[in-house]
Amino acid sequence: MVGQMIAPTPPCPRWPLLLSLACAAAVHAADEACPPAADTPLPAPLALSEGAISWSSCHLSIAANGDTELSGDVRVSIGGRQMHCDRLSYIALTQALQLTGSVRYQDQTLRVTGKAGNYGSEGAQFSDAQFELLHGPGRGEAAAVSTRQANVIVLDRVVYTTCPKGQADWELRARRITLDTRRKRGVGHSTRVVFEGVPILYLPWISFPLTSDRQTGLLFPTLGSSSRSGAMLAIPWYWNIAPNQDLTATPTYYSRRGLGLGSEYRLLGNAGDATLRADYLYHDRLTNHDIDPTTADNRSWLRATATRYFGSAWRAQLNAQDVSDIHYFEDFGDGPQATSTTFLPRDLHASMRGDVWQLGAQLLQFQTLDDQLLAADRPYAELPRLSAAARWQGSSGLGSALETELTDFHRDTGPTGWRGHVQPGLSFDYTQPGFYLRPRASWDFTAYRLQDAPTANSTPSRSLPILTLDGALQLERNSGRAGARLVTLEPRVNYVYIPYRDQSMLPVFDSGLPDPNFVSLFRPNRYSGLDRIGDANNLTFGVTTRMLQARTGQQYLSATLGETVHLSQPRVTLPDETADTRRRSDLLANLDLTAYRNWNLHYELAWDPESSRTEKTLIALQYIPSGKQVVNLGYRYTRGSVGQAEASAAWPVGRHWDLYGRRIYSFRDRRPIETFGGVQYRASCWGLRLVLRDSVSSRSGQRDTGWYLQLELKGLSSVGSGADSFLQGSIQGYSPQ
Repeated sequence: MVGQMIAPTPPCPRWPLLLSLACAAAVHAADEACPPAADTPLPAPLALSEGAISWSSCHLSIAANGDTELSGDVRVSIGGRQMHCDRLSYIALTQALQLTGSVRYQDQTLRVTGKAGNYGSEGAQFSDAQFELLHGPGRGEAAAVSTRQANVIVLDRVVYTTCPKGQADWELRARRITLDTRRKRGVGHSTRVVFEGVPILYLPWISFPLTSDRQTGLLFPTLGSSSRSGAMLAIPWYWNIAPNQDLTATPTYYSRRGLGLGSEYRLLGNAGDATLRADYLYHDRLTNHDIDPTTADNRSWLRATATRYFGSAWRAQLNAQDVSDIHYFEDFGDGPQATSTTFLPRDLHASMRGDVWQLGAQLLQFQTLDDQLLAADRPYAELPRLSAAARWQGSSGLGSALETELTDFHRDTGPTGWRGHVQPGLSFDYTQPGFYLRPRASWDFTAYRLQDAPTANSTPSRSLPILTLDGALQLERNSGRAGARLVTLEPRVNYVYIPYRDQSMLPVFDSGLPDPNFVSLFRPNRYSGLDRIGDANNLTFGVTTRMLQARTGQQYLSATLGETVHLSQPRVTLPDETADTRRRSDLLANLDLTAYRNWNLHYELAWDPESSRTEKTLIALQYIPSGKQVVNLGYRYTRGSVGQAEASAAWPVGRHWDLYGRRIYSFRDRRPIETFGGVQYRASCWGLRLVLRDSVSSRSGQRDTGWYLQLELKGLSSVGSGADSFLQGSIQGYSPQ
């Protein structure tokens, strides 16, 4: 190959030289700064190259044995690797390059600057170097940097951080760190975690991610304390098993109780998903069986949820929980919501949904956590509940339906046994634009086979007709400028007739009175469950108005009023229920308003018109410009049981600070149920959260005070924190992502 004469480019005249694996050619240029070189044999092609090699420099000298010296703005390119230095020596015997003076090296994943380096068949080595990852935030300095394996970088006596240049707020100082850029994982040995110049943790071994992808390794520790359990330290470890599986194990130490372990396994697949959680504390040091035999020595909480799909129609669902003792949530629950838990479900359900038939099979049981609850008030286990339902709808509007159910009820106290239920029905659906009318007639038959029956009859039954007529209008018109808004008026009338049947001989397995709402208002049966069918001769009236954006359908306003008028007095009651002698039901009102920017208002009211008093009310006002900017105000009242006000907020203050808070006050108890406040500082590469909390922790009214402290070093882990989970569950609408 013949070289071509090229004039040098100021400010530094250069000798360009191109070598390939097959041949070498020299191109010389001359000026006063770099005199032309003599005709000299060129070195043999470099065996270490992975492709074309090119270099250029101001000066070139080649010895008889093939050793080559380049100096003055030396630039080398070998198989996609770029090197720049003041002086480069090629040793022909070892086929290696030695670089000195302002060394710079870059490949597809790494950029290095240092004083000296070597490059050969074993990769590149540099001393007293600074390094920077090109596909991640990691950077630092090391006494030695080597790339002996593809995609593997070994750093000796290293300082590593993900903070921006000039702002090393936290660092890993390690004897050795190995970075695997293909697996996106780093491993450190004999590592100190240094925060703001202060060593805060020593780890003989640490694994951390190089990107924000899910990676196996230790997560951020959480430090806290409570008046019941003492100081607490939790250090989660995350295992990225597969793209659709992971496991988080969290050893937790309580200074007053001992060492516990929490774990969470998650599986997500095309055929379903599953989550398994377990918390276990061996030999709780605060437990004393002599004082309270209802508290276990080894404390545990197990939870399993899973969904499995079998084709497009069949699926199985599991939701099961178990705790070691009834006081578990009082000692380990987060706030009054957990400590007020009365029952834990254990539910396995299989179902099929087709165009006509719907089949179901369920096993349901409960663990009761309230030892003050009478045995006769505890829920029945359903082992099993089998159901089948079908719907046929003709094109003329005539339709038919069939509902069946067979359940075996179990409990230690009271009547037990089987209940069978069949309800066939006929209906007609007359639907026109803006109007529908739907008469329906059905016959309900329920039979029992009982043990320990409440009467002498162990096989009681009930049979009665159910007649309903449901009709509604939907009127709408455009309003506003250019008809931008759509306003609707939707009146509805529902008539129900069910004759009286004496049902006092029937047991009560699952029936009760539901909370007053619009779903129960328009149901034919005023009771939930099948043990009681309330006699009825009722007219129910309701009206709804909505305001929508005409183009997108976004709802600005929804307001509803509804009430039932009893044309004859109901006579069927539950045991210990006082007969309702009112001619009119509670007046129900519901309002949802999202009309102004980021404001939301929800209001519910149940008002007794005969006594002119409120039976139930709920009002919730929310301002939410973003997931990190939330303010909630609320009030809930139920006559005779609940009277609470609540306020919560999460709000950024300035560029780096966030404030959190929540307070629930009970007017019945005349004291707060829960109060917590928190603060977070967010820097470019770290964050600090502190949450202080005081709450009712037991049914007897005992209180628990505690705090959480969490330091987040960004880039050292990629999975969310316990403090974030606590705040998301406590402040409605808060989402830090």
